Amino acid sequence: MRIEDRRSILRLAFGVTGVFSLGLFLGWPLAVVGAVFAALFLQAPAPLPLAAFGKLFVFSIGLMFISFLLSSIFSPYPLVFLIFVAIGIILSFVWSVSGAGVLPGVIALMGALMIPNLALQSQDLALVLVFWIPMNLFFAGFASTLMFVLIPAEPPSEAQTKNAAQQDFDPHRRIVRMSLVTVPFALVFFISGASALLVLFFVALLSQQLAAMPSAGTTVAKAMLTANFLGAAVSIICYEINVIAPIFLTPVLLCFLFCLTLGVLGKSQIPLAAAAGSAITTALIVYGGSIAPFSDEADVKSITRVLQVAGAAFFVIIAYVVVDEFWPERNKRIAN
Repeated sequence: MRIEDRRSILRLAFGVTGVFSLGLFLGWPLAVVGAVFAALFLQAPAPLPLAAFGKLFVFSIGLMFISFLLSSIFSPYPLVFLIFVAIGIILSFVWSVSGAGVLPGVIALMGALMIPNLALQSQDLALVLVFWIPMNLFFAGFASTLMFVLIPAEPPSEAQTKNAAQQDFDPHRRIVRMSLVTVPFALVFFISGASALLVLFFVALLSQQLAAMPSAGTTVAKAMLTANFLGAAVSIICYEINVIAPIFLTPVLLCFLFCLTLGVLGKSQIPLAAAAGSAITTALIVYGGSIAPFSDEADVKSITRVLQVAGAAFFVIIAYVVVDEFWPERNKRIAN
């Protein structure tokens, strides 16, 4: 294994475990979201520049506040409220596709999905989320920057830079594809009165991951289903071990172990390697959400969380396959 791959694995394991452990020890709300943010930061080949992170942090604060304000205004009017949610989702995709990237897109979707959903349940809890989503982002950014300082990364190669710059797709078509999948799910979720916040977070993350791929055909669907199955299996095993040994050190060691193991898997040459990154985020959401829940989800057990996330994953992935069949991706040159 290359030295840089080893460094990347160690950065991921120590950084994610650090945020995850502090969240459990200090008990801040939605600490699992901070751990997932840290995993996304630390899977990048280089740290996010300080100026870019500052803009992202300020953007998250403004977005959450605006979402809370509009949700409070429109919540007494169900039809207008659902239209507001749909518009918010579409604008999130527009922002992401315009060049903002996966993580800003995820944050925008959190503002469009999670804040309105919680505002319907409790204005006070929604305000907690408005404050703690940016704070979780801040903690994750600080932890990832620290890990890149302690375990430096090699500068990105010319090939990596070139591949990142060569993305060629029809932005309008991609926005339509993403909206056709996520908007119906969100509307069904809100109309049914569901309140599983971490499921909405998972859908925001999965939508962005799928949208970043060139197509959503059967190969991609199998890869994403494999990733989520792997992450769910890891989370169930960790939860059962946690039940056997319910002490603080148990989840800390388990988080470090599965981040380290899946990190090594991601750098390997076996077929499952491509699923490792998504498996880490799935495991963090399912396992972390089961032992450190939020809002009215205090009694949600791991198997229930797995079923919730699995249902959301199955819907979103199958919907992308269907959309890809009738409305496939195409590059910008064909669009013009």
